[in-house]
Amino acid sequence: MPTTLHGKDSLHYEEKGIGQSLIFIHGVGLDLTMWEKQVEELSKHFRVITYDMVGHGGSEHPPGPYSLSQFVEQIEELMNHLRIKGSHIIGFSMGGMVAQAFALKYPDKVKTLTIMNGVANRTKEQRKAVLKRVEEVKITGPLATIEPAIKRWFNIEFLNSKEETVSKIRERLQTNDAASYLAAYTLFATADEELWPQIHQINIPTQIITGEHDVGSNPEMARQMHEKIVDSELMIVPNMRHMLPIEGSKIVNEAIRSFIERQKQRGDSM
Repeated sequence: MPTTLHGKDSLHYEEKGIGQSLIFIHGVGLDLTMWEKQVEELSKHFRVITYDMVGHGGSEHPPGPYSLSQFVEQIEELMNHLRIKGSHIIGFSMGGMVAQAFALKYPDKVKTLTIMNGVANRTKEQRKAVLKRVEEVKITGPLATIEPAIKRWFNIEFLNSKEETVSKIRERLQTNDAASYLAAYTLFATADEELWPQIHQINIPTQIITGEHDVGSNPEMARQMHEKIVDSELMIVPNMRHMLPIEGSKIVNEAIRSFIERQKQRGDSM
């Protein structure tokens, strides 16, 4: 059931299921609806919580610029409101950055961490490309970036066979507030510089997943994160691009469930 928490800033969230809590953090320009397939399946086993990040969906849209700390404190506020002392944290793309930042500040509140299609330690060329997109958003607004993004995110076979699903993503991107999207995308384009020097401090069971053909969150980035985070597992999904939670939902759901189960068996984080 959709709920809005009215604190310092409005926070829109949904929850379903009972058991250990899973908090899902969406990507830039998206909202909690991207996790539909995860909610549907994983709520059979867990208390699944999805929410809209700062500047997205039904949550507050404060003026920019944005900082990682704003997104981190939003999760802290949500957990306090829901009386959750510890949760499994799953972040996709920009949400993976927020998840890392949260784990660094509040390690005792994170049972396991899943970084999905995450960005880390961009090269000069990669930084140049993402900053070019920031400039495009500044000049033309977010609409001009939508079709190129969709082509980067999905395999052509999925685009052709799942038109309704892709249309929902396209419509979501089209409804973004221009100023909020620019502020969020600017943070997305730069936050890895802030996180990379600290990532080795993450000492939480961590699962790192990306697609074999993900351009912006590529396997090399995932391998570098795996090398830096001591207690981590790495999963590169063959023949997949960026939008794993949607195009590869069955693989993602099983990866999350089995990873948590393995940690339970280890007795490290439960």
